[in-house]
Amino acid sequence: MSWRDVKYSIPLEAKPTVLQMTVGIHGPNDVRRYRFELWCIHLYCYEGELYIDGQYFPIRPGYAGIMPPGVTSETHFHDLSRHTFAHFTLPPAPEGSGVPILAMQDLGDDFAAINQSFEEALSYFSTQPRRTEVRLWDILWQLAERTPAAPSQSPGIHPAVQKAIQSIEVRLADPLRVADLAREVELSHNHLTRLFRASLGKTVTGYIQERRVQRARHLLLHSTLSIKAIAAEVGINDLHLFNKTIRRVLGESPRRVRENRPHS
Repeated sequence: MSWRDVKYSIPLEAKPTVLQMTVGIHGPNDVRRYRFELWCIHLYCYEGELYIDGQYFPIRPGYAGIMPPGVTSETHFHDLSRHTFAHFTLPPAPEGSGVPILAMQDLGDDFAAINQSFEEALSYFSTQPRRTEVRLWDILWQLAERTPAAPSQSPGIHPAVQKAIQSIEVRLADPLRVADLAREVELSHNHLTRLFRASLGKTVTGYIQERRVQRARHLLLHSTLSIKAIAAEVGINDLHLFNKTIRRVLGESPRRVRENRPHS
């Protein structure tokens, strides 16, 4: 198997616990062998060679590497070599619930931003470890999202769909037209609709309505805003249409949703 195809399954439903996060400096002309019962992540700024359980991986500036617990690694350093790294654990997760992540990948133009985020996380480690862990968690998700899905796996959420969702979330109170969202992500109306169906099993309009109802329900249950204000807050300014939508989706009127909320 080519080194480019080696992936590990990493459980990311809960944040990591970081045991060490620092800068490593090795070389020149050095070889280091390790075996850790921890997850390891490295961001590389030099050239070298890495072997994980005998599998060869090139190390190049701008690469990121991940190793799971229990593997044996051997790193060959040519010159004086600097990298940032972290050792961490992850909570146990049900079998099959992990996401694939490449053992080694070239971050390209994204390396500078990810490395800066990593160094910021490192700076919090001794005084704000939870902040470090949240930042590393996000970095791990970014690396996992860069990993191509196997042909037999679900393709996940298409990048254009994710970009449209981000726009919807920040503009839910505004008028939203599928044609405008499609133009933002540089796709046709029909193509974006097809991608939404493939990624989420619903249309763009269906997703917008679902998110509006979810937000409206939250405000009905947890705020004292008037029903008219809530309708405007979720982008349905027609109060009659708002009442009709809530009744159809939630099975009762906005007033009844509010009246039936649990009281502490």
